Amino acid sequence: MSQDSKLAASPFLCAFAMALSLGSSAAWAQQAGESSGSAVVDASGDASAVAVEKDADLGSTVVTGTALARSRAIAEKQDALGVVDALGVDELGQLPDKNIGESLNRMPGVSMLVEKGEGRYVQIRGINPSLNNVTINGVQMGSPEAENGGRNAPLDIISGGVLGGVQVIKTPTPDMDAQGIGGTVNVQTKMPFDREDDFYGYATARYGFEDISPRDEAYGGEDPYALEATASGKLADRRLGWLLGASYSDREYIAQGIYQDDWADDYGVPLPVQVKNNYYVIGRERLNVNGALELRPNDSSSYFVRGFYATWDEFQHRNRYQESLTEDVMPDSETSGTSGGERVSPNIRLEDISKTLSSFAAGGENRKGAYTLNYLVQSNHNEIDEPNDYWEFRSAKQFGPNHWGINGDGIVTITPDAGAPDRQDPDLIDFRRARFYDLSAEEDTLIGQLDLRWDRDALSYFKAGLKASQTDRKLDASETRWNAGDQQLTLGTSPDFTNGAFTNDTDAGDVPNIWMDIAAMNRFFDDPANAGYFELNEGDTFTEEYSSDYDLTETILAGYVMGVTEIGRTQIIGGVRVESTDVDSSGYLLDDGEARSVDDGGDYIEWLPALLLNYRPSETVILRAAITRALGRPDYDTIAPRASYSEDTGFGELSVGNPDLEARKAWAYDLSAEWYPNALTLLSAAVFYKDIEDELVSLSERYTTPEDIEAGFAAHGLGGAVDTSELTELTVDTTVNGGSSYLKGLELNGQTQFDFLASPFDGLGLAVNITWLDGETKINGVKTPLQQQPKRSYSFTAFYQKRAFDASVSYTYNDSYPTELNLDDPNANLDQGEFGRWDAKLSYAVTEQLKLFVEGVNLNNEPTSEFQGGRERQATEYEYVGRSVYLGVNLGF
Repeated sequence: MSQDSKLAASPFLCAFAMALSLGSSAAWAQQAGESSGSAVVDASGDASAVAVEKDADLGSTVVTGTALARSRAIAEKQDALGVVDALGVDELGQLPDKNIGESLNRMPGVSMLVEKGEGRYVQIRGINPSLNNVTINGVQMGSPEAENGGRNAPLDIISGGVLGGVQVIKTPTPDMDAQGIGGTVNVQTKMPFDREDDFYGYATARYGFEDISPRDEAYGGEDPYALEATASGKLADRRLGWLLGASYSDREYIAQGIYQDDWADDYGVPLPVQVKNNYYVIGRERLNVNGALELRPNDSSSYFVRGFYATWDEFQHRNRYQESLTEDVMPDSETSGTSGGERVSPNIRLEDISKTLSSFAAGGENRKGAYTLNYLVQSNHNEIDEPNDYWEFRSAKQFGPNHWGINGDGIVTITPDAGAPDRQDPDLIDFRRARFYDLSAEEDTLIGQLDLRWDRDALSYFKAGLKASQTDRKLDASETRWNAGDQQLTLGTSPDFTNGAFTNDTDAGDVPNIWMDIAAMNRFFDDPANAGYFELNEGDTFTEEYSSDYDLTETILAGYVMGVTEIGRTQIIGGVRVESTDVDSSGYLLDDGEARSVDDGGDYIEWLPALLLNYRPSETVILRAAITRALGRPDYDTIAPRASYSEDTGFGELSVGNPDLEARKAWAYDLSAEWYPNALTLLSAAVFYKDIEDELVSLSERYTTPEDIEAGFAAHGLGGAVDTSELTELTVDTTVNGGSSYLKGLELNGQTQFDFLASPFDGLGLAVNITWLDGETKINGVKTPLQQQPKRSYSFTAFYQKRAFDASVSYTYNDSYPTELNLDDPNANLDQGEFGRWDAKLSYAVTEQLKLFVEGVNLNNEPTSEFQGGRERQATEYEYVGRSVYLGVNLGF
């Protein structure tokens, strides 16, 4: 399955070819003199100002499309105070990809955590996404997420169509937030004066096709499509600018997967306890709106109001079929054997998720002589609503005897012997329970910021500023659970419950499943005539109504001073930032069988100095060095006094908050070298080392006997809170300050266009980057791998742009990395599997303002995977979403 074995040499060959081409290009340019030309990027960002200067007799060529986006990104990196990688926009103001996550994944040291086929959270240099920072126009954006701690900003909500650019900032300056040990992703919305035009705009339409289409019996399923439009203009003698943009997309697609829980060596060979397969239908509907007004009454003042609004409506319809592998298991070899009568447990779940991400800001800039004053007030509102209906059925241990086998990817198949009962007969599968779950979370943040700059002379300036922010976050979760009543209910009681058996033909293997209709089940439940089939479970009240809830207020006060100066060829940036953090939180604990509200919190002050040096031995070479300090605040749900509990077919998971957590702190040391022979060429190398204190580490404890399970609940103040009679396993997760960590790495990055080649080959180009990472954490004196950290990631893009054609083919790859650590039982550790994906795009410019394009995503149908105990053969997940192809048109005006 590994793409790595086929492509391991690719980045090295590409890097070698890049070095040769850069050297050849530079040498050719020196020999050819002015006739070769060099690309020039005007500071205004006007598309018409970016041109390839040639000899007067040859005229000039305007750079458009992805070449323009690349040149802008290179110019932004070259002009930055520190180590920055950027995404630029083309002449129509568009990013290269429809989703910023897809573009970020091709940056050096950046990888996206893929969830159901789409990048969602960004990792910068291997750092846990919740401990990086995501800002909108330089101000924190916050997050509507609940399950992932509350600090993970989901970038798949944001469409590239409403953005004016994206930066990944790896060496922060003192005027930036301290949050972000790995770095900061700053998304910039478009503003009215980004371009000089009195009026401009564009519109884009896409229509797509999915490789895996929903079957007729499945839930939902439509071809994807998307619409984008932006318009901007200037009024009042070009003193007032306005902009309005919107993006809408709708996608329904399939994720088919095999999941295998809790591998153990109880029978002489490693085997999972449960073998599951899922047929997911996923629908994602996105809407982004960006608007701004900007007033420039004179040359020394400007004022703005801007707003950004994004909604995400998603359903996940999961049709799951689960088989046990626990009875009379006998291996014949390391890869095959027999078993006795086993259970099957079909279940159906429908999550209907709605998220909102919004911000409104007002501010301005005033200049008087050498002084510039900037000020801003911003209000963020983020929320999530996540109802979840879940029906579970379970048979007796009657399906068998069976034969089982394990293939080379670690996928287990269970085949019943001749004469065994039909394991897809709904009449043989009893109702176990139905759960109706609801979760809502709201986050409101108010931010005020003031910055004063003094330009001492043309080469130096000083800045000082103050910032205050307060975030109020509230989470409320509840669940009702209904067990089987006096009347016997099976999956076959109503013919509407199922649409028949089917074979889930995943790329990892063909496995049995049953079509289930959750809407029919809910209608059956709502009918008063069927009340005898159900009995309300009045136990577990605390965990169902109170244990997950919390209310938290985080107040951050910050101030900084910094200076920038140049001495000869060296630019020096230095200063210090101080941040005071105060957290007040409340939650619920169980006290003598009753839910009791408890308050907790903490506060701390951190001083964060920074020193950055940029040395320019020539106009095209920059050598950078930096020593910076940053914070990684704990997730909201990890510091609230709460205990979140969930259960899935006998497997319980308890997540316990820890109000005593401290923010982790890190010293970062960076060295880099960058070469810019022309506006379309870049070659850079960077090394870095991060020394992290008070590391945040997720720990798991696993209990497998009834006595240990009861003791596990009691140890966390939940004795008697949960009915444990049907639990076969309990996992308790908590977060601790784990001592110290280090992270070190090397990043290589290069891109160029081979314009020294004869036409038409001078349109060819290449972009390559590769990152190597290494690190570890010390927990109670024990050294463990740093979590969420792929040791290697790389990407390369081959592109061609000539006249009307603009094409690219990209491959991105991440190594596997640990995601869950169990100090007591290393065999329970989980790793995310390696992931490598091919994408491609081709566009044709019919006119200067009209383009047609086709895009292909995940062309190699790469699965997301997971494995247990450090052994890839102990697969716990193989999930496929298939390929996607989009046709589109782009019109500028």
